[in-house]
Amino acid sequence: MRPTIQTLYDPNLPTILFSLHPLPTEQIRLGEKVLEYRKHFLKHAFQGFVHMTGTHGGVTLFVRCAQPLSATPAKLAELGQQLQHDDPQAIEDYLGMAGVAIPISAVATLPTLPAQTLRTIDSTFVPPRTFVYLDKPQKQDLLAFLLSQPYTNYLENDWCARIKTVRAILGDCLD
Repeated sequence: MRPTIQTLYDPNLPTILFSLHPLPTEQIRLGEKVLEYRKHFLKHAFQGFVHMTGTHGGVTLFVRCAQPLSATPAKLAELGQQLQHDDPQAIEDYLGMAGVAIPISAVATLPTLPAQTLRTIDSTFVPPRTFVYLDKPQKQDLLAFLLSQPYTNYLENDWCARIKTVRAILGDCLD
């Protein structure tokens, strides 16, 4: 019997559901993508379920993320170029005037749970455009269902090896 997400869940962290396109979802699953960029997002560490967009989409990952890193878009783009070979100009263009880079600490793969399956648990379910808190009372059934799912391919990203690069580019933002 495979372990469930419940074994990875931290009740002290906020739990969200957010959407990503298929390519970054796969890159996160493989550990190739360790930073996710957002123009606006949470300002603290969190855990969450990733809903992959597209015709074959659904909830497919559980991630734990550290506090987002704040810096100029140019600095965040440089960090992404160093850590995961991002195109710095594309990152700067996406972020515009401001944004954050979210360090992905760990990831576990779930069997894909399509929207129609999730609607049997929560009739109001729609894939989020930004994010949805699953800690809210009206989302408890959905959260319990997601936590009961088995996972495979658990991966902890080695941030100890990356801290030197982060500090060289962003300074001591982690203190």
